[in-house]
Amino acid sequence: MLSRHPTTYRSRRFLLREHDDEEQIVRLVAAEGWPRVADVPAKRFGSEPRRLTWEMVSGVFLTYLRDRKLRTAYLVVTSRTTSDLGSFASWITDIGLSVCTDDELLGALDDSLTVEEKSRALVRAGIGAPLNPDNRYSRAFIDSVSDVSPEVRKSGIMAIGHAEWKPFRELLDAVAQQDSNAQVRSLARRMAAAFDEAGIGDA
Repeated sequence: MLSRHPTTYRSRRFLLREHDDEEQIVRLVAAEGWPRVADVPAKRFGSEPRRLTWEMVSGVFLTYLRDRKLRTAYLVVTSRTTSDLGSFASWITDIGLSVCTDDELLGALDDSLTVEEKSRALVRAGIGAPLNPDNRYSRAFIDSVSDVSPEVRKSGIMAIGHAEWKPFRELLDAVAQQDSNAQVRSLARRMAAAFDEAGIGDA
């Protein structure tokens, strides 16, 4: 039987327009008095992102993550005890932080001029995608896995992995079987396995 991780509920991830403003986040959280429960420094060369986590109330956590390679920082609320996180996530939007909109995340894809820019924009869109499938994002992700560039296709798979939408489980299988590039096929297989382990979609 497939072993699955305990369910972790999360809010939408809120991408910050300023990706290097950790001090502001720390000040705002300190004013709330929430205890810090994790403080993970970034590893050299960006191999692992910076991560800070605070406990908002018992069993509900606010995490700040900054990835220098992606030039991206975001906030997310998680819990293993409740899926009702709306009131906690509203702190992020109500406190006055400047967060990226859907139009900005998707517009970055349209404005991309290079493979590197498009790949980064795809992963950022996946990270910041809504909790439930959205046609605008879905079209971008579907288009990405048929792009002529293997790097863009791999980034599309990463975006799908971040979004965690059940309908894409079947697409991952198709890419894993049919893509012309071995690295793309391998990544799609690993992402499909991650979906299965998390109980996302049908195996």
